[in-house]
Order: sequence, then C-alpha cells, then structure tokens
Amino acid sequence: MRRHTRRRLQPVLSWLVLACAVAVPPASAADLYHGKTLTVIVGYAPGGGVDATARAITRHLARFIPGQPNIVVQNMEGAAGLISANYLQQRAAPDGLTVAIPGRSWYIESIIRRPGVTFDATRLSYIGSPGAVTSAAFVRTSLGIKSYDELKGSRRTVTFGALGADTPTAMVPALLAANGAPVKVILGYVSTARVLLALEQGEVDGTFSVGNALATRGDLASKVVPLVQTGSERAGVARLRDVIRYSERAVHDLITAPDSIGVPLVGPAGMPTEATAILRSAFLAMAQDGAYQTDARRVELPVGAPIGGAQLAAMIRDLAIATTPAVIAEFTRLAGSK
Repeated sequence: MRRHTRRRLQPVLSWLVLACAVAVPPASAADLYHGKTLTVIVGYAPGGGVDATARAITRHLARFIPGQPNIVVQNMEGAAGLISANYLQQRAAPDGLTVAIPGRSWYIESIIRRPGVTFDATRLSYIGSPGAVTSAAFVRTSLGIKSYDELKGSRRTVTFGALGADTPTAMVPALLAANGAPVKVILGYVSTARVLLALEQGEVDGTFSVGNALATRGDLASKVVPLVQTGSERAGVARLRDVIRYSERAVHDLITAPDSIGVPLVGPAGMPTEATAILRSAFLAMAQDGAYQTDARRVELPVGAPIGGAQLAAMIRDLAIATTPAVIAEFTRLAGSK
C-alpha cells in the first residue's frame, strides 16, 4: 500500500477502533451488585428516628438496585452520627458496597470545621434523602405549657434532653434560651431513643425532634405538645424563625439545615461514578414505590418529594459557602452556652 494511501486510511482506522470500543458494552449494571452485600451503617442505636428511617429504606432499596444485593444494617452509634461518618470515610472502601445513614446533622461538624472530623462533607457521594421535614420543640403536656408564649412566661426552668452540643436537639433549645425562654439543655444522651425514654420517664421536660421519632415510641406523641416549629406544618404553632432576633437568622439556617436536607443516604468520597448513579437511580425509584411509601408513612417519613443525590450534594456545597466565619462564631457561642 502506498504511503499516502496509508495516511488517508489512518483516521478511518482510528475511528473504527474507537467505534468498536464504544460498541462493546460495559459490564452490566447488575454485575456490580449481583451476589454482593450492601452494608448500610446507621449512626444511631436501634429504636430512634434515624434508625426507623434506615430500616424503612433498607427494607425496600434492594428491589430497585440491578442485581438485587443483600442489604445488612450495622448500627454504629456515638457522637450524634460522627463516629459512623468518620468510619465511612476512613475505613469503608469506596466501591459502592458500603454506604451510611449517619443521622440528621453530622455534616454540620465538617462545615464548621470542628476538630476530630476526618471527612469533608462537600466531597462525599450523596445518594438520596426521603425529603425535607419539619421539626418541633415538644414538652410534656403535664407541664401545662401549651404555646411558645407560655414557655417564655414560665417561672420554672424547662429541661430539654439532647444529643451532642452541636446537634439541632441542643442548638435549637439554646437558641430559644438566648431569646429569653427559661430553657436548660441536658446533654449526654447517645441516641434519640434514649432522649425519648428520658422524656417518657420524666427525666427531662422536653426535646427538639422530628415527628417520626415520636412515632417510634407508642403513644408518646399524645403526651407532648409542640411549642415552636421549623416549618409551617402545624397550624397555630410558632415558627422558630419568627421568634428569634433577625440577626440570628443566618445561624438559624445552619442549625435547621437538617430539616431541609432530611436524613441522607451517603457513600464515601471517591465512589465509582457508575455505582453512584445506580444507587441514586434506585433510591428515587424506591421513593415512588407504593410499598415503600406505606412503610415510610408508618414511621412518619416524608413521602412524595425525595431529594436526589446530585441535589443533596449541591445543597451541602451551598450551605458550606453560606457558613461564613461570623456564622461559625455565633454557632460556636451557642454550642458553648449549655
């Protein structure tokens, strides 16, 4: 073959090689998970709201993952979800076979750059969330306090059981105290379930929580009354944003971010793109499934408006950008005021 003819053929041959490579199908999506076990680490003990969320998700998710892997749940309680989040990044292989539901507020510790946090929340592989929620500060009906105004006028100190000092369970009551409410935060509870048990037994007067956590404790919901809420779900209940000083709204947005984000399912940074896409697609498909929705309603999870993984990642990035040094300083001040 003449040299100039070979030159003319080289681009054609290169194109054919590329076309053949593209035409060869990649490994089937089912191959990634068929016969495998997907481990879901839960950052809280069994029996609380986060665990109830995780159980509802893990009962259904496998049906929507190609290859239908076996799913096992591993509870890893401690530090309001931080132990599980640190483990996810430090110890879990980023192969798509280990993911986590650390809790509601764990990523805030990364955003405020708290010492001891070994993960970067903006780099994790977000898969999905059941959706946004509305939380409220609840107190026992036996106190006789029926509204936020009555709380502010109370002559007795009202104790709120809480998880870590930097979680909404402690930060929202601290914000109320900073605005004149006679509130004292009791720290040291390792799970929502134990806070609710303390509430049932009269060890504390109240808690800041989402409704689905109360739903896991039998008739507890009928024995408490909401005084202030983060959204507008409950008619006649004051909104937190409206009872605090205007200057505190930026820190309010950081503290209440877990309500906007919900309880996310997340993988370690560096997960394969294909595995991340498969899990994200499976999560959204599951969220539209009738059997899942029935299970979700049973534990009072939001239904009908799931948040996809890409949107979650963007929300976390935006929150990190909005959290200025001044906001971090105010957040830290509130966290230290218990």
